[in-house]
Amino acid sequence: MSVQRLDGVVLLSGDSIDAVRFAVRVTIAARQRNGQRVPPEITELARQLAVYGQQDTASQTMNNAGVQADWISTQEVARMLDISNRQARRLAPQLGGTLHAGRWLIDRTAVTNYQKRTAA
Repeated sequence: MSVQRLDGVVLLSGDSIDAVRFAVRVTIAARQRNGQRVPPEITELARQLAVYGQQDTASQTMNNAGVQADWISTQEVARMLDISNRQARRLAPQLGGTLHAGRWLIDRTAVTNYQKRTAA
């Protein structure tokens, strides 16, 4: 297990990543099972750890145009486009969505552009 502390940063590697990923999954499952809200910080941590926990955060938060992305769920996409959640999940890959921890995240700008194209 490897943990290093730097100025305001904790660097995890090896089994430490798996241990934190497990702890986050257990926390989320317990809160959901008990009907409690999952804090956004925990959700974000789970998202960051979802893909091996080793991706550069700048590449995750930037869209194709190099602008910081505003990630939304398929439920929000369904509301914006007035479609079902199932249709939103099917549309997610076409909108450049990414799958994190089993959930689709789509850039709000991509959905807005899609909405404008289909309305015309």
